[in-house]
Amino acid sequence: MALSLKWSIKRITTKFEFKIARSAESYYDVVILELSDGINTGYGEAAPSKRYEKGPEAILALIEANKHQILSLSVEDYETRQAALENMFPQSYALQAALDTAFWDLHGRQVGKPLWELFKASQELVTSSYTIGISDLSVIPEKLKEATPYPLLKIKLGTDYDHDIMRAIRAETDKVLRVDVNEGWKTLDDAKRGTEWLVQENVEFLEQPMPADQLDDIAKLREFSPLPLVADENSVRPEDVPGLVGAYDGINIKLMKCGGLSNALKMVELSQKHQFDIMLGCMVETSIGISAMSQLGSFARWLDLDGNVLLADDPYKGVGNAAGEIILSNKSGLGVELR
Repeated sequence: MALSLKWSIKRITTKFEFKIARSAESYYDVVILELSDGINTGYGEAAPSKRYEKGPEAILALIEANKHQILSLSVEDYETRQAALENMFPQSYALQAALDTAFWDLHGRQVGKPLWELFKASQELVTSSYTIGISDLSVIPEKLKEATPYPLLKIKLGTDYDHDIMRAIRAETDKVLRVDVNEGWKTLDDAKRGTEWLVQENVEFLEQPMPADQLDDIAKLREFSPLPLVADENSVRPEDVPGLVGAYDGINIKLMKCGGLSNALKMVELSQKHQFDIMLGCMVETSIGISAMSQLGSFARWLDLDGNVLLADDPYKGVGNAAGEIILSNKSGLGVELR
């Protein structure tokens, strides 16, 4: 049966301004795909990161120019399909991810099985963190109130007032924290001081403390640091993983960076081979993207799949999130539907 593809841009708004070391946003435009065989519809989402590629309008132009080639791809043969997607769209990992997800979702719906089952994963997942973005100190109590049900918090640092942020957080809560610097510490000395200080703050691990192009310094920091180091901006694609041995203890896998579920599976396998702890993360995404990555959740030691619960109004329903407990359904494919 012939396939058809629909696409549109949706604006998603966050409950609070979402700020990290290099950017601040209160809304995001994402591209939503609907891939249909006439009976079943698979969903995909592209949430492009400004660090890696152009915005949603550029993605629409790529789809328009390659629609016929996209519709000729195999629903079942994911390896051949992924190779074709990478050849067609080397400039957009987010579009690769959206299309790969839509094809996987359609396949799961066609065979009547949830993707986690097709991936030989399970429904038993560790607790996900809830992210507190960089903000004015006066807003931190309100953010922490919103995060009250969540036992694990991920804190964004990488500012010139990191100590003030942590003091404000510790004045409100003694929860276990995970810290993400988003490349914000620029020198090895700064990173060492930051790491030494955070050890006293009940921090579980440190994510991407320094710029990705300073891998030698990160390796030196790992020798010094009592906290595990987790790669984010350094762990973009499957081919990145082997080169991180000795510099990191774990890697963060994100669909919008790696190019979709097919490549995420490869990164899981490579991480296991090289004995990295696995973290599954996300951008600010709807329940389409979060539901997709959650299908691999049981392979991870750490989860940071909160992009949909940071939204003021998620247009889709998918996996549940009960105070950080990700709830995978037995519905076929992603189990996603329009709200």
